[in-house]
Amino acid sequence: MTALSPDNSISSSSTQTLDIARQEYQYNYTHIPSIAMVDKLSLAEEFSTNWYFLLAQQLRVVFVNTLIVNRGNQGSKSIRDDVERFILEALLKGAIPARITILARILQILPQFWFRAISKDVRELDDLFFSILKENGLVILRDTLNRVITLLYEGQPTGHATSLKDYENLFPVIGVPAIAKTYEEDEVFAYMRVAGYNPVMIERVTTPGDRFPVTDEHYQAVMGTDDSLAAAGLEGRLYLADYKMLEGAINGTYPIDQKYVYAPLALFALPKGSDPTRLLRPIAIQCGQTPGLDYPIITPNTGKYPWLFAKTVVQIADANFHEPITHLARTHLLVGALAIATYRQLPLTHPLRILLRPHFDTTLAINDTAQRILIAPGGGVDRLLSASIDNSRVLAVLGLQSYGFNSAILPKQFQQRGVDDPNLLPVYPYRDDALLVWDAIHQWVSDYLNLYYTTDEDIQKDTALQAWAAEISAYDGGRIPDFGEDGRIKTLNYLIDATTLIIFTASAQHAAVNFPQKDFMSYAAAIPMAGYLPASTLKREITEQDYLNLLPPLDQAQRQYNILSLLGSVYYNKLGEYQQGYFTDQKVKPLLQAFHSNLQQVEDTIKQRNLHRPTYEYLLPSKIPQSINI
Repeated sequence: MTALSPDNSISSSSTQTLDIARQEYQYNYTHIPSIAMVDKLSLAEEFSTNWYFLLAQQLRVVFVNTLIVNRGNQGSKSIRDDVERFILEALLKGAIPARITILARILQILPQFWFRAISKDVRELDDLFFSILKENGLVILRDTLNRVITLLYEGQPTGHATSLKDYENLFPVIGVPAIAKTYEEDEVFAYMRVAGYNPVMIERVTTPGDRFPVTDEHYQAVMGTDDSLAAAGLEGRLYLADYKMLEGAINGTYPIDQKYVYAPLALFALPKGSDPTRLLRPIAIQCGQTPGLDYPIITPNTGKYPWLFAKTVVQIADANFHEPITHLARTHLLVGALAIATYRQLPLTHPLRILLRPHFDTTLAINDTAQRILIAPGGGVDRLLSASIDNSRVLAVLGLQSYGFNSAILPKQFQQRGVDDPNLLPVYPYRDDALLVWDAIHQWVSDYLNLYYTTDEDIQKDTALQAWAAEISAYDGGRIPDFGEDGRIKTLNYLIDATTLIIFTASAQHAAVNFPQKDFMSYAAAIPMAGYLPASTLKREITEQDYLNLLPPLDQAQRQYNILSLLGSVYYNKLGEYQQGYFTDQKVKPLLQAFHSNLQQVEDTIKQRNLHRPTYEYLLPSKIPQSINI
């Protein structure tokens, strides 16, 4: 396949190929109404064998850990018996189909199973899960593996914790996540806003506003009497996390417990001075949008458990914003719609399609799986998040509809939130590392597109490119808001920015919001995905048990780990690593080498930064996949 210079005509063979593609990649607006998704998944978009095996390896880890919690006593001789008994029980009850070839060997595997199960190279158990996956595809989450899961969860712990030790007991093999030791610290709570799983919420403000009547008394109790709320606002040291989009969301009840959605406001501030290592401090939290008795202002001085309760409400809101909006809508669904338009409008030999195609690898497959399983009634989102499943899907729609493409250009995003100046907000690892990766991608895209477009007139005359732009924003197309320059692409500079945003979102942005799920969100006490007491509980005296009752029951906590550790563990491909010989145009080779060199420089810079700040590794290029595939 040779990349052709774009012109103002499309060959008849390309037209025929596109006609076929338009039949193969049809839009569906009802999977998640009214998001543009692919109607039926093409065979060309299915998961690869390598992807299945990577998932199987992670399923093995989850399986062994869960089995020990639910069926055995860690370290006792009976654990081996429990493992053998479970596999045999699954076979006898038909949870694992006998047609899966690996099962012919299962009795030979069992004598060594337990002693090898906790090591990292248990090929036999990986083969078992791989065979199940390949036999049925990901429908196994409703069929074969679902039956195994149902059997596996028999005997799991239930009810609310009576101490945090109950949550720690859910990790007998893999070890308790490190966040368990630090999440109660105010510094860690604040650091989540700039280096957590959802580091896109805070905005600089001059005042908390009428909805959040924080006083100087509140402020100075934390920051000292030599500072003031007004001074912090004027000097750019005041930051707000506002979860207003969650206001009015419908509380969920699946599977059995009443859950609660919160729409809190949280105020943070930087100390005075010029120290480049200054960190944000939490000042005050209001657990609803309306000030008054129902939502009193809580500060670190209110008391240990009221403050911990309020911080936890913020974390729950953050998780319920992150999953349907930041993660699902603004990475998965955004890129999915762009992929469909690309396949339907750009010929196979079009240079832009050649550049973008690897960054769409497996995205339509994981999105299709998500809408059928994960965000379907009774799925993981329904089970774990605070809102009803219908409301979580509505939040995804609102999240995408409110995300104008042009304002999503990364430097603009930081400017709009007032967090672009490192002199005002010196420690913001997500911002600083993301901009490094953005610049490297931008240079690569610029170098590449300049091979094929010399002037803006070349852009305007490229009929395939203009059809692509029109379809992305069309109501009967991708429905991406605010794409293009008045519905077209008029300049090379815009095309470079737009292409950079697509690749950045499909790689770095998804990495930044996906992989922290395992490290932070898998431990339910640190980041609960739902709350189980109303925020109005803060009107009365709060006890330790109130705080524990706010957290997910133990069965939910176990499911939370299992799902989020899977989502945060599969690294399928890597940014910049295109298949050998993928670019047949020899002029691309030195440009790609320069891109690799730039990514290595980014890697080295981030590693140096981590010597002088709390470690943040989610935007190391070596840990950024090429596409959204999990």
